[in-house]
Amino acid sequence: MVFAVGASRAENAMTSTTNHYTFGETDTAAQRLALLASAYQPATQTFLDEWGPREPEHAVDLGCGPGHTTRIVHRTLRPRWTTGVDASARFLQDAQRACEEGIEFVCHDVTQEPFPTASADVLFCRFLLTHLHDPGTALRTWAAAARPGARLLVQETAWLRADDPVIARYYELLAALQSGYGQSSEVGAELEARVRSRGWKILSSRLAVIQQPADVMARLHAMNIRTWGRDRLVQDSFDLDEVAGIQSGLDRIASGEQMAHPVSNALRQLVAVAE
Repeated sequence: MVFAVGASRAENAMTSTTNHYTFGETDTAAQRLALLASAYQPATQTFLDEWGPREPEHAVDLGCGPGHTTRIVHRTLRPRWTTGVDASARFLQDAQRACEEGIEFVCHDVTQEPFPTASADVLFCRFLLTHLHDPGTALRTWAAAARPGARLLVQETAWLRADDPVIARYYELLAALQSGYGQSSEVGAELEARVRSRGWKILSSRLAVIQQPADVMARLHAMNIRTWGRDRLVQDSFDLDEVAGIQSGLDRIASGEQMAHPVSNALRQLVAVAE
């Protein structure tokens, strides 16, 4: 399935994926992604301003979801055209409704070859590798889809720290859930090792530590837990009373009924060049 502006270059796009997206594709999940985009827009904007090549021929936004990052990439780098790639037809419908001139969207599993776009001059992804059970395969796939010398910009969480016990426990449960699907909630901590020898040469790698308001993070996490609280692994292996209690605690923080200190988030911002 292809959602595009102008002529499509992805007639053979795939719609299936072997990766488990724990945060779902519901309306609540879409609302969460909009809030996430707002919360992390400043850090992403600064990263793109510093390391994104200007006016490339073709930019690709990997795991684009409803297109929030696609629009940031397109407006900041001003490529001739930008392609957003995601395995969720549901999210791409939202992306298409807010589409801008020069942007197209393709429904495809970003880990699978052949890649359904023209060769890229710059590829960007944010909070994507954390949801993949085999990031190394994805990185090799992206290298094959890149022109020689193309730039890859990745932003992933290296760690999250919260003083509040409800938020801190949520992070522990989330890590356990993602581990059950072969994923890492703190993939940014090991990103350099994963990128090396996958067709990329690291140009820059740094940690940007930001403070996020507790009420914003609690709202994001409460949306998450409403989705993955019904997950098969959660139902089989977690204490459901505890999960319900954490959801209630997150709701209280999100509403302002209970105060909490800001959450510290270390973002791994890595830049690599296709060999």
